[in-house]
Amino acid sequence: MLWSYTCTWRSNDCCGMLLVRSLDPNMLDQMYQARTQKAVVEFIWIGGQFLGIPLNKDIYISNKQSAKSSETNFLWWGSNILWSLKNYEKCETGLVLWDVIAALQVLMKSAPAFLETLMHKWVSDLFSDDQQRVSIDNLCQCRKDMMSNVSSRKLHLLNIICRKVMLRDPAGENGNRTSTDLWSSLLLSSERELRERLVAFTFAAVLNRKSYFLKGTCAENMWFPVGVAQMRSWVSMNSGGVHNQLRSLSSTIKRLGSRINSVCEYSAKETCAYCSAPVHFESPDIALCGSVDPAIVPTERHKLSRCAASMRLCSVLEPTWYCVCCGGMVDKLVPETYFTMKTSPLLDAADPDDESSLYSAPAVPRCPFCGILLQRLMPEFLLSVSPV
Repeated sequence: MLWSYTCTWRSNDCCGMLLVRSLDPNMLDQMYQARTQKAVVEFIWIGGQFLGIPLNKDIYISNKQSAKSSETNFLWWGSNILWSLKNYEKCETGLVLWDVIAALQVLMKSAPAFLETLMHKWVSDLFSDDQQRVSIDNLCQCRKDMMSNVSSRKLHLLNIICRKVMLRDPAGENGNRTSTDLWSSLLLSSERELRERLVAFTFAAVLNRKSYFLKGTCAENMWFPVGVAQMRSWVSMNSGGVHNQLRSLSSTIKRLGSRINSVCEYSAKETCAYCSAPVHFESPDIALCGSVDPAIVPTERHKLSRCAASMRLCSVLEPTWYCVCCGGMVDKLVPETYFTMKTSPLLDAADPDDESSLYSAPAVPRCPFCGILLQRLMPEFLLSVSPV
């Protein structure tokens, strides 16, 4: 039975309202997973209240944004939120972030200066370790090296916070004056790092399967890599900005020659599903059908989606997966071990023989750039496709 009720949380500084429309797991947004009852309870402790969590006094409270009487409430809000995000850094914890995101969005409207300070501290802690404390300024200057040394889960958290909170109102329509340039830059760097990891993970899986075939070992239960040709094209297009080890892996894949078709899907030629025109690889996200020669470009060029996980064109006949956070389309899934990486796979050249368990067939549909569960997106009716 479907039903709804309204829940609220409040402190002296800000309040929020949440409408729970239903406790039917089948009706629940897949970003939140089918943990309805748990999530309904968990959002309550996000507010400015004492929950037995140590008060984090490192959070700076500006006198301009709060009176002394409410400063403690802000500290509790900040401490509870930082504690929650810290727990989500653990890969075994599902990304059920809707309660935290709702609280942060309320702070964005009611106390934007405090939220900016809080998120600066969180990002600094995200990239710090026991030996070295990373400031937000150092992170902006050395993003590539720092991104490579953190877990994929942390990068997924950063992407979600950037998209759903810090860049949700870039024009400042609600009176917010956050540093959008900083958060846009962090988001681009994080997604670039995750894309390189995905390509490296795929290339390593190809070499791993090759190793198994050379030994005559069965690899039926291993993941079959898809879109390798498109990934090699992406590496070639961005050769000046990708990791040296990634270029080396791409060259190794090329040397496999005709043997490559036995260990992965390798097809550089793609055609439009609507008009059979050729589709050339120009972007890992979208594509336009037609030749690069203007003289033979069709009158109507169709805009097509590429799979965020494989860079291949998404099917227009079969249902695809959709990420409600970044809006990415996923046609082919990635193994679960991709989401549990502690650092970039390019930092260490591991022996493929020791990685057989890393490339088991994927079972859970997750977004490679956000880490959340994906939703099924039904294909549009073929005649409704709008030419560009």
